[in-house]
Amino acid sequence: MDASGWDERYRAAWEHGGIWATEPPHFIRESVGSLTPGTALDVATGDGRTAVWLRQRGWSTTGVDFSHAGLELARARSGGDGVDWVEADIRTWVPPQQYDLVVVGYLHLVDSDSVLRRIAGWVAPGGRVVVVGHDVENIAAGGHGPSDPGLLYTPESLRAAVEPVLTVMRCERLRRGSDDGEIRHTADREAADAGDAVDAVLIAVRDRGL
Repeated sequence: MDASGWDERYRAAWEHGGIWATEPPHFIRESVGSLTPGTALDVATGDGRTAVWLRQRGWSTTGVDFSHAGLELARARSGGDGVDWVEADIRTWVPPQQYDLVVVGYLHLVDSDSVLRRIAGWVAPGGRVVVVGHDVENIAAGGHGPSDPGLLYTPESLRAAVEPVLTVMRCERLRRGSDDGEIRHTADREAADAGDAVDAVLIAVRDRGL
């Protein structure tokens, strides 16, 4: 889906009084919550839930997305809380710096593997990237999300995308229930009513010497 398609989805959700979630995915909260804050980049920030959550915990945070409507929601959600919002396509965007933490949540593109290779280069020495996305097994499981396997991940594809630039610390397939608190107050009833979802997740770090 292109930027205009996402604009329509975000506007429709907002008009119906809802958004997809009230906080970041559980895997991101679990993986980041104990880290010492530094600089953070939320890739494909959408309505800004993860970027705002990071900023509230002391991170100097940038959120980037190509959806103008999504970023309008993000700014409204942040309430002027100091997140740097950037409207750009991450397939061509060049960040001004490297980051101590790069978070990628449910980014699904036809060229996701090459995009993740670019993103691996945005991690500062000693920093890490945390990725969570719908796994290809999610289709058979009946979870919400894309039905095109070409847009989905596997642990193997995530690992291959970031090595050898980064050292993989965790890479696996996880199942999560529809009642885990990640999908709330949404106009998208199909997503809200779906069963368990299957995600592919990754945590990888850059050595301090690189």
